[in-house]
Amino acid sequence: MGLRERLEGEVRRCGLCDYVDKPFLEHGVYSWLPERTKILAIGESPPPGKKVGSLYNTGAFDRLRLSLAFILGVPQEKVLERLRGRGIFFTASVKCRPPDRKSIEEMRRRCVPLLRGEIRALQPKRILAMGRFAASSVCEIFGLEPPPCLKEIRRVKCGSAEIFFAPHPNYIFRFGRGLAPELASLLG
Repeated sequence: MGLRERLEGEVRRCGLCDYVDKPFLEHGVYSWLPERTKILAIGESPPPGKKVGSLYNTGAFDRLRLSLAFILGVPQEKVLERLRGRGIFFTASVKCRPPDRKSIEEMRRRCVPLLRGEIRALQPKRILAMGRFAASSVCEIFGLEPPPCLKEIRRVKCGSAEIFFAPHPNYIFRFGRGLAPELASLLG
């Protein structure tokens, strides 16, 4: 069984949460794995509720894809190709679409084993946790203290991996555009 099938199987078998759908399976997220994952970028969750948006649903508008396009300086339709071409895989601390925003924290805690498995399987040299939920999951996995504030980018060395904590790309797009060049450089 290949890496893609193994990771998809983990998401498929998980039934710990109430959720709307499983975009990681629906949109073939793991088909975008680069040949070698140098950087694992971790966001928060698919948009909650009955939305169809998702970074990997290229047939629908997605605010995260819009924000990443701005940060990377590429058209929205080139974001996934750009990430993959640079050895970057963008995942989420919550794999399933939450029914509502209130459910995200509980789902995040239940998804920690899935994220831990992705990190072990992909063995990235750099982990970039973007947003409060992603930072919480990464801190839990690596036994780190959560950053006191996510309005700037912070670096932590942990074993052979570099871990960075950053505001979520949507925050940067709306409120912290001055951080866009630094985040772009971290994304290869």
